[in-house]
Amino acid sequence: MKVKKYIANDYQEALRMIKAEMGSNAVILHQNRIKERGIIGLFKKSKVEVVAAVEDYPPVIPKESITKNDINELKNLIKTITINKNGTVTEAREKNLISKLIDYGIEKEVSQLLGEGIDELDNKGIKILKERLETFMGPPQKLNSQKSKKILFIGPTGVGKTTTIAKIASNLILNEGKKIMLVTADIFRIAAVDQLKTYGEILGVPVRVVNNIFELHKLQPEFEKYDVVLIDTAGRSHKDEKRISELKTFIKYANCDETFLCLSATTKSEDLKEVIERYEFAGNYKLIFTKLDETDNYSSILNAVYYSGRPISYFTNGQIVPDDITLAGSEIIALSIVKGN
Repeated sequence: MKVKKYIANDYQEALRMIKAEMGSNAVILHQNRIKERGIIGLFKKSKVEVVAAVEDYPPVIPKESITKNDINELKNLIKTITINKNGTVTEAREKNLISKLIDYGIEKEVSQLLGEGIDELDNKGIKILKERLETFMGPPQKLNSQKSKKILFIGPTGVGKTTTIAKIASNLILNEGKKIMLVTADIFRIAAVDQLKTYGEILGVPVRVVNNIFELHKLQPEFEKYDVVLIDTAGRSHKDEKRISELKTFIKYANCDETFLCLSATTKSEDLKEVIERYEFAGNYKLIFTKLDETDNYSSILNAVYYSGRPISYFTNGQIVPDDITLAGSEIIALSIVKGN
């Protein structure tokens, strides 16, 4: 067995290091948060220490070397197997938490990190799980209206970007007293433009429509009159090379202060992984997950954090503006896991 200790800035980075070197069969043996010494003991930076192991390929056992103990172990294993009415074979013994998390849909490496050492989801186990989820996800990073003026929203089609923008705009106006302008570059869907204009009328804020990056730059003098400008973009399928290329150009020259990638919690993890890979050009974006009200399984959220290494900002769970939005937190995911297991 190969055992190695990894030290990284966070658990996501440690998992990527382990997977790159040991592969997907690696097992988490131990995890801990440590302090790295700075100058004269000052400015200590928090790191994570993860010990992982991977089995070497077992040697072929000659027939004559099989012992009585080996046969007894095989008999004991057979005792743990049952055959269902439909003829399928299943394990009779209760699965450990790591296996349950994997069955729930969470990537193996993340499941090991979250479930290692937790025998059952009693009060103690739930508390540990919540703490690990909180550490893995990190604190929610909301829109910084004090430092950011131009905010860009991107994402696949049908994830609810426009409604999410309206919710964020409402909260900026009502709770922070900000002066807002809305801009849409979603010229491919007339309904999207009309929808944002309707929200603009309700909120009493101006809405501008741009066809390209040049028209966006022409609005710069007008932007100066507002605290925050929220920019909507057309939903792009990650498989549409032309539209993705157009968005890449738009992002490059828009010079926005923050970018949010909107994703749906109902999207399958394998599809999310592909989407995140295609949107890698967006840089240091933050994640927003929508449609939490349409699913009881939030494994895709954890997997997206793992795939992207990006922080989560908001969850949305309905169509009501401005209420159905909240800062992203681990509590709802922990409850979902407990309920599902």
